[in-house]
Parts: sequence; structure tokens; C-alpha cells
Amino acid sequence: MLMRRYTILLLALLSTILPLHAQTATDILDQSAAALKAAGDARIDFTANMDGSSGKGYIKLQGKKFVLNLGGMITWFDGKTMWSYVVKNEEVTVTEPTAAQIAKINPYSFLQFYKKGYKTSMGKSTPKEHEVILQSDGAGQYKKVVIRVNRKTHYPVSLSMTTNADTQVTIHCNNVKGQQKFTASTFTFNPKRYPKAEVVDLR
Repeated sequence: MLMRRYTILLLALLSTILPLHAQTATDILDQSAAALKAAGDARIDFTANMDGSSGKGYIKLQGKKFVLNLGGMITWFDGKTMWSYVVKNEEVTVTEPTAAQIAKINPYSFLQFYKKGYKTSMGKSTPKEHEVILQSDGAGQYKKVVIRVNRKTHYPVSLSMTTNADTQVTIHCNNVKGQQKFTASTFTFNPKRYPKAEVVDLR
């Protein structure tokens, strides 16, 4: 009788604990997307590695708007129009990109578009981080994407993206600052700051 009661108690306890840990890959990405949304205007400082070379940069986010600074190239997107400025050439290209084009430029767009074009699964997680694997179902912009998410903050820790040409780009998030206050001008190209820039309008 005592053993039976112990077994029932154990099963009841497991029934309350296990659901807390049985998160799916989609659940984790949902939490990460919600965490960044709750952060409001956010700035993420990162280190990017591609083909053996690395560099530091940052991205400022406000909903669908963003400004991405890679040092040699700065991209502004105000939700409709995008300006891409190449510092070395002093040239800025103006376009109105599609959602697919934005997904190639903004690495954090995966936290908005992962439900379409990818199959999600759990990878090798650790006590501090979840690992989520996104495999293209043929419609995704990348062949494979591996996202590591902090279990406590739910912020992305790193993103590793493999292109269809097997080029790999890895981004490590060094710092995430939420509740910033960006103005509309943050996400548009200001010609007064770059008076020598040649503007190529492709709209």
C-alpha cells in the first residue's frame, strides 16, 4: 500500500514537472520573439564570422524597422524603403525590398519568419542555453539555421546560418539593450551626414 501511494505521488509530481520542460523548438522561438518584442526599441551588439574573417557590428530594432551597421556597410530600413551605404565607395543604394530580401539582410528576421519555410527541431541544449535547428523545407532563404537562446532571458545568443551555396555565417550576440528610445530618423538615411555619397535609386 505504501509503495502504491509513493508511485501515485511520483506520477502526480512528474505530471506537473514534465510539461514545464517539454518545450518544442517553436515554443522556444516564440518566447525569444516575444522577449525581443517586450524589450521595445533594442540594440544588439554582435560579432560576425564568415569564411574565416570576423568583424563587429550592431543592429537597432524597432518592430520591422532596423539599422544594421557592419562597419564597412550601413543599412537603414524604415519598414518600406531601404538604404544600403557602402562606406568605401561612398555610394548608397535605395530600394523597396521584399520580405524575402529583408530576411537575407536582417539576421533577426528569423524570429518573425521562422514559421514559414522551415522545419524546426531541438538541437544540443545546455543548462544555460536552448539550441534550435531550422531546416529549410525548400522555401527558406537559408539551407539551415541554428539558433541558441538564453534560457533565462530568452534572448538569442548566437545564430549560425548556412546558405544554399554552403557558405556559413555565424553571429554571436555580445550585448542586448532593451527599452531604448529611437526616433523615426534612426531608420532612414540622412544625406547631410554623408554629403559625398552618390545615391543610386533603384525603386
